[in-house]
Amino acid sequence: MSRREPRWGAAYGTSWRRAVPLMVLAFAAMAGLMTLVRQDVLAAAVTYQGSTAKFSSGRVSGQDIGFGMAQVNVAGVGTRNVLAAGFATGSLDGLCVSQVQSLPLIGDVVIKLTSGDGDSSTREIKATNVQLDVTQLRGSGTGINLDGRVQIGMASQDVTTLAGVDNPLGAPTGTGWWGIDATAGDIFSAKGYLYDAEIGGPMSLPGLRISVTPKAAGGTECWATPADATPLPH
Repeated sequence: MSRREPRWGAAYGTSWRRAVPLMVLAFAAMAGLMTLVRQDVLAAAVTYQGSTAKFSSGRVSGQDIGFGMAQVNVAGVGTRNVLAAGFATGSLDGLCVSQVQSLPLIGDVVIKLTSGDGDSSTREIKATNVQLDVTQLRGSGTGINLDGRVQIGMASQDVTTLAGVDNPLGAPTGTGWWGIDATAGDIFSAKGYLYDAEIGGPMSLPGLRISVTPKAAGGTECWATPADATPLPH
């Protein structure tokens, strides 16, 4: 990772008079990106102020998983179509979530959350009762594998990820909203745009790190947007 981390109070000198206002703005920005209830655990609802954040993981494995077209309501904007993805239990090989925000007097900064042990043979991040609303999801290499009982083309509202819970993805009823339901599945080299996330159970985030780096100082996102890509609406 080519990011140069700030070292508060390092020998070569950091002015606390200048650093404190930056830190205040940084923590305010991070509050808009993630809600942390305690070190290494993420819970409750996470939203991105009506815009998207980039995410990536080496591998996402889930049990009782489902994907379905759905809608979310955005204050002041209206409804927005998303792909809802949910799983009862899951594990990840590393996680990165990043978002670019503009801060007064500083300009564009990259706010990045990373977690993991750096070992591609392990899936050290654990989560339960997770729903993600994404506007784009890709898997490279092996791609997306579904296993067990797989149903493709069912109505989104009929997808099951939690026992005894009807329409866990919150999909609208009616025709035209299709989904996929599977006993288990893996997404390899996953990346995409995350609109929001709801985590009903605890999510263990070993090696959690949060950084705020000005883009002008080399701040990088979880993955680079291709130069010819069509910008995503925010």
